[in-house]
Amino acid sequence: MIPLLLGLTACNDSQPSNVVTNPEVEAGDSYRKGNSYQRDFLLFADMLENTHPLFAETDKPHIDMDSLTRAGYQDLADCKSKTQFRLYLQAILSRLNDGHTYVSLDMSSLYRKGLYPFYLFFDNDSTFYLLGIKKEFADQLGKRVTNINGAPAREVLDSFCSLMSCDNDNQFKAMAMERGMLWKAFWDYNPYHRSDGKLLLQFEDGDTVLLPAIKNTKDFEWYPTEMKDFTTEDNGMPFSYCILPEKQLCYLHFAKCVDYNTMLGAIKMGMSVDTSGMSKLPDFGAFLKEMFGEIAEKEVNTLVVDVRDNGGGNSQLCDQLLSWLKPVDEIRDGGGSIRFSRLWEAQYPELAKNVKAYFEREGLSYPLGELYDGDYGDGGDDAMEASISELFVKNHSRDSLFTGKVVFLQGKGTFSSAGQLITTAVDNGIGIVVGESSTYAPNNYGDCLYWELPNTHVKGSVSHKYFYRADAAKWDENVLVPDIPLPVTWADYSSGVNPCWKWVMEQ
Repeated sequence: MIPLLLGLTACNDSQPSNVVTNPEVEAGDSYRKGNSYQRDFLLFADMLENTHPLFAETDKPHIDMDSLTRAGYQDLADCKSKTQFRLYLQAILSRLNDGHTYVSLDMSSLYRKGLYPFYLFFDNDSTFYLLGIKKEFADQLGKRVTNINGAPAREVLDSFCSLMSCDNDNQFKAMAMERGMLWKAFWDYNPYHRSDGKLLLQFEDGDTVLLPAIKNTKDFEWYPTEMKDFTTEDNGMPFSYCILPEKQLCYLHFAKCVDYNTMLGAIKMGMSVDTSGMSKLPDFGAFLKEMFGEIAEKEVNTLVVDVRDNGGGNSQLCDQLLSWLKPVDEIRDGGGSIRFSRLWEAQYPELAKNVKAYFEREGLSYPLGELYDGDYGDGGDDAMEASISELFVKNHSRDSLFTGKVVFLQGKGTFSSAGQLITTAVDNGIGIVVGESSTYAPNNYGDCLYWELPNTHVKGSVSHKYFYRADAAKWDENVLVPDIPLPVTWADYSSGVNPCWKWVMEQ
């Protein structure tokens, strides 16, 4: 069996990109006659159609790529800038409902245009509060914002939908306020853009603030609050734990799904890896053995797993954690499909060579462009697969299983592999979930391939796998709602109360 490449991984813009090429596209008249934006658009459209799993799925509606390609080529004849080009591509990718497939931002260009010095707190579907602003307007902090540039705030927020690659609406709301609404470059193409380039905020009490875009935020001020929370010391590590003996509780801060073995496994697969900080990364398997050993020694009866700020990484670490909570042979795993493509071959040349050799040995045609469920038989490089799998040691001792109460804390920052951890736990009846509704979809696209267009050098990522949860009855759900919903409301934030940690301490 050829594995699904270390499972679900989060995207990382620091990864080297693969230049997109296709001799057939480049030999066409449209390509040769087009400007740099039109040429790259033709390559982009071809790459997307032949890489993303959506276009190989027969049971889902597809984007009409032929019509889209013709329209895009015509629209970009008058394209004036890379920013405009990026936004055009992003508007296409936003239709995929895939938070892993996006156009990378050019931060230097965004900073040159400037950003608006404000930040909003989203309380519910239509309520916003001013959380941060330029110091000269600090007296407005904490007020409810009703309108932006003369239109209802929620209506304006929704106008940024085409700029965001998101799994669901929860992710969109978080990203729009954290990214899209701040950058002037994005407002330049927004229907609510003002001709003077400024931003007008109107508050519930009738006050208004007119904000010009600025180049830095050194004169920025936040609404004063101190969220009462518990975290282990921020030592830069992807995971750490602390035991509270008075509560018989162990708090695991699982901040990133990455460890030393993740990096080592990537190297073995032939990926380009920055090894500068690799030696400082701990081994998650060894970490878990130590933590659960201390849990047993100190008779801890509650484990709190905090992934509120975990944006993902290597899902095999999540499998390691779950092996301490339920027998490995009883855990129902979800599944996944993989799509082979030219871009996949470019990013994983060694693995691609092994896959091709397997299909050749079996007398099968190489499935370039098709969607497979990942179970291709007993071919591939078995030695490589075994050497990578053995890096991620699971607990196989039933006597060592933790039998106490398990609580998963979920927040807006829980995504990718961390979301898969929560989903698998829920589908296996492991613990309870407390916190905010998910910004990830339990069934989702993932595992990023990194691309760069040759003429404009615009970069981005595209998923090449589709992951589905174990509980097929819930495949239509695009949000995982906690067992105990505890969203952070404005009342919580303004009074310094962290509802998740308050709930934990009251148990």
